[in-house]
Amino acid sequence: MKKHFLWIFSIFTMSSVAQVNLKYEVLDPNRAGKIFRNPLSEKSKPKGSPYLQQMFAGAKVENVSQKTFMRYNVYNDEFEFMTAKNDTLILDKIEDFSPIIFAGTNKKYKLVAYTNSTGKLFNGYLIDCYEKSGFALLKKENITYYEERIAKTSLEVNLPSKYVKSEDTFFLKNQEHGISEFPATKKQLLKLFPEKKQVIEAFLKEYKISFSEDSDRIRIVDLLATL
Repeated sequence: MKKHFLWIFSIFTMSSVAQVNLKYEVLDPNRAGKIFRNPLSEKSKPKGSPYLQQMFAGAKVENVSQKTFMRYNVYNDEFEFMTAKNDTLILDKIEDFSPIIFAGTNKKYKLVAYTNSTGKLFNGYLIDCYEKSGFALLKKENITYYEERIAKTSLEVNLPSKYVKSEDTFFLKNQEHGISEFPATKKQLLKLFPEKKQVIEAFLKEYKISFSEDSDRIRIVDLLATL
């Protein structure tokens, strides 16, 4: 049975007159809690992968002195890493261990509270794409899981369960509204900043802004940072 372990860190304190600083180190995995997951047979194993990057890669975790090899499980929205003994551990999902930066790509994941298009609140990992003067463009990677479909007639075929990469979701951060889905239309943008209607409309018209282009999303953030 494949074993997954929770990641626990020991806490070292350094006292001063005004404050106490915390530093985390990895403890012996044998002292940590264990999560057991039943193995999947090759027959029932879904197609595709819950990871965009299957291989572990070097990463730095905030407040942790030791660098390690990690990977991001997009479907479960959690980080995994390997110990020297090749045990797979799951990173505790707390703000102390955020951000997480992959050395090779410089991709930075932040654990944040955000709302989706329906106003539902989530606590998860978003990629920090761009920041300026209190505004930020963030991105959520998405993978969708499809259940196995059994043929009901002789004209149909069985479809195996599978993971499929789906479109990324972009988010806008600002001090007044927190983190919410990036506006997809001019109407949605103006709803967030009705008092800046004239300036925003003129900007969108002059530069022929597309809400589906990454470069134009950055230009919108630049504009908002100057208002």
